[in-house]
Amino acid sequence: MIIEKPSPKWPFALKVATVALGVVVVIAAILVGVSLSSGPLRVLNASYKCVPGAQIPQLYIGDSGTMTTQYGGFTATFHASIPVNSVADGVESGMPFRGTLTMSGNGKSWILPRPENPHGTVINAMCVIAFRPERHPGVMIEGFSGGAHCCEAPVIYLFNRRDNHYVSAVDMSPTNYKDHLAFDHNRGFVPMVVGKQVLLRSGDDQFSYAFDCYACSAPPIVLDAVGPNGLVDVTLQHPSLVAADARSLWKSAQQAAVLNGAGSFGILPAWVADECALGRGVTAWSTIEHLTKDGELSDALYHQETFNRGSYLTRLKAFLLHNDYCIGQI
Repeated sequence: MIIEKPSPKWPFALKVATVALGVVVVIAAILVGVSLSSGPLRVLNASYKCVPGAQIPQLYIGDSGTMTTQYGGFTATFHASIPVNSVADGVESGMPFRGTLTMSGNGKSWILPRPENPHGTVINAMCVIAFRPERHPGVMIEGFSGGAHCCEAPVIYLFNRRDNHYVSAVDMSPTNYKDHLAFDHNRGFVPMVVGKQVLLRSGDDQFSYAFDCYACSAPPIVLDAVGPNGLVDVTLQHPSLVAADARSLWKSAQQAAVLNGAGSFGILPAWVADECALGRGVTAWSTIEHLTKDGELSDALYHQETFNRGSYLTRLKAFLLHNDYCIGQI
C-alpha cells in the first residue's frame, strides 16, 4: 500500500486563506463603519439655538474673537477681527459682520458666503435654526448698524442638497435693500417655534413714528416663514398669535393712558391693524371712534401730546388703508 504524504504546501495555503479571510473581514468592517458614519442624517425637529447676547464678543481695535452655537450636531462658528485701521471701515468695537462664518456637522465643514454689504455693521445675533423638520439646519446672523433705532440686517443661509453647500436665501445687508414684506428694522427677527416649524417674528416698521415718538409707538405683528425662495408672510395663517399680540397691545395702550394721563396715539394703530387681520376691524374702529368722542383720543390731546397736527381719526384711517390694512372694514 502506498500512503501519500500530505503536501508540504497545504499549511502555507491554509495560512494564506486565513489571512485573506481576515483582510476581507477587516475591509468589510471598515466599509460598514464608513457606511454608518456617512449614512442618512437623522431628521431634526424644528427648533433653534442662538448665541446668548452676553456671550457675543465685544472686540476692540486690534482684537480677534470667535463665537459658536450648536443644534442637532451642527455647529455654527463665526470668527472676526478688528484691524488697527478699522475706523475707516466704520467699526471701532463689537463683532464685525465681515468675519468668517463656518457651518460644520456629520464630519463635514462649509465656509458660508459673506453678506453682500458687511461693512460698518456688528453682529448682535447668531442662531442655528431647523426651520422645519430637516437634516441640515440653517443659520441666521444679524448685523446692527448702531443707529438709535436702526438698523438690523439679517442674513439667512440654507443648505442646498443638490450642490452640497450652504447658500444665502435672505440677505438684507445691502443699503438699498428692498422687500415687499413688512419688517421691523429696529428689532430684526426673533425666531419662535410654531407647531412643526420655526417662524421669524417681526413687525411693520411703518408704524414707528407714524403717530408718536418711537418709544411711544408699536408695530403690528408680522410672521415670516423661510424657504429656498426667501421669506413668505404667513401672519394671517396664525390668528391665535395675532390675537395674543392684539391683547398685549391693548393692555399696553391702557397702561400708557393711565401712566401718562393721555391717549395711546402710537400704540392703538397697531392694535387696530391686528384686529383687522382677525376680521374684527369694524368693532375695533368703533372703539377708536368712541374713545375719540370721549376725549381720550381727541385732536386737542393729539396735538398736545405728539405735536402733530390734523385729525387723528382721519390720519389713522388714511394710514391704515394706504398700507393695505383694514380694507373693507373701516
